[in-house]
Amino acid sequence: MAASRFSLFSNNFPEFFVIDHGGLVDIAKIETDADRADATFTWDGPNLDFGVKGRLLRAAPPLGFCLRIATFDDFRIHSKFFEGIEDPAVAAEVREDSTFVLERAEIDPNQASFRSVKFPDRFIRHRDFQLFAEPVSAPDELQSACFRIDSPLDQGQ
Repeated sequence: MAASRFSLFSNNFPEFFVIDHGGLVDIAKIETDADRADATFTWDGPNLDFGVKGRLLRAAPPLGFCLRIATFDDFRIHSKFFEGIEDPAVAAEVREDSTFVLERAEIDPNQASFRSVKFPDRFIRHRDFQLFAEPVSAPDELQSACFRIDSPLDQGQ
């Protein structure tokens, strides 16, 4: 079954979308067609229902990249090329670092949060317009871990 394409925008900064800026993932305003492509993803879980595990993958070229927790960079979210990793240990590590559970956002249960499977106390959230995997508990942290799933900004295949 083909994965649905979508874009994610910040619940508290609705003009800012999750975007892969050449390996580092941020929230930013969309200014170019390239930004539209870099802000379009698929979910490799069986569906986009709450409670489902999956990975956020680039939906526009270059393909084969997933959003990954970079423990070597203070838990910053990076995009990582995962297609064709030959070393099974490295492939397993990338899969573990890039698998999330889609959950109802605590601050707005109609929206989504992405909790790490490997680090279950950490959620994808934005801080200073950069994405990190961090624990969230204060209202501003919960708000920054809340994303709206929207139509894909890039209407390609």
